[in-house]
Amino acid sequence: MATFSTVEPELSLTELSSRLDLSPSTTYRLLMTLQNAGYVEHNSQSGRYSLGVACLDLGSVFMSQLDLRDRVLPVLETLREDCKETIHLAVLDRKKMEVIYLEKLEGLLPIGMMGSRVGGRAPAHCTGLGKCLLAYLPDAEVREFYSVNGMRSYTDNTITDTGQLLFQLAKIRERGYAVDDVEHEPDVKCLAAPVWNHRQVVVASISISGPEQRMNHLMTEGGLVDRLQVTAHEASRRMGHPV
Repeated sequence: MATFSTVEPELSLTELSSRLDLSPSTTYRLLMTLQNAGYVEHNSQSGRYSLGVACLDLGSVFMSQLDLRDRVLPVLETLREDCKETIHLAVLDRKKMEVIYLEKLEGLLPIGMMGSRVGGRAPAHCTGLGKCLLAYLPDAEVREFYSVNGMRSYTDNTITDTGQLLFQLAKIRERGYAVDDVEHEPDVKCLAAPVWNHRQVVVASISISGPEQRMNHLMTEGGLVDRLQVTAHEASRRMGHPV
């Protein structure tokens, strides 16, 4: 879709095939798939193709995510300064049950390798951010997805049983936060809490991540859960939720 531009909003099959370095038959099949999904439109008079209205929906989603990040970034920065650990903001891709990182504020203390990055993805079933977002989906949707797709194991602590995951999601709704207990990356523990919008829908989650030993100390001695929930409440207020 990046082949189209304001200078050339319409392109022929031949032009698209040449620019994509694909055969005309392959290009046509791709265009048909995109057209059926609404991402491409075909002008029957000129025989040329242009972007479809579904691209507007994608743009709206993207802009709403930018708005979310901009609104809550100040409270994320305050939380990072307060706890000194790595802070994340993420949303959920429901089709793949993966989190997408919108923001990552590096911790101010030493830490080993952490694979998260802005724009990157991680599985929902074994991350604090992901489990926090899964908790506010219908149980039937979660059960159906993982019954079909399974749950990959990343560490000895990764949940791989759908029933166990659903039990944990119920606990998350009850207490208001999720824990990644070294379930995705070795020696990385994570706490996450939901961000609600003005429609009282969970639209994102915020997490604090760090080495297991430091996180355990902060949870028992440093009031880390309370600090996270205060931040999530303020982020939700900034998104219009009546907290």
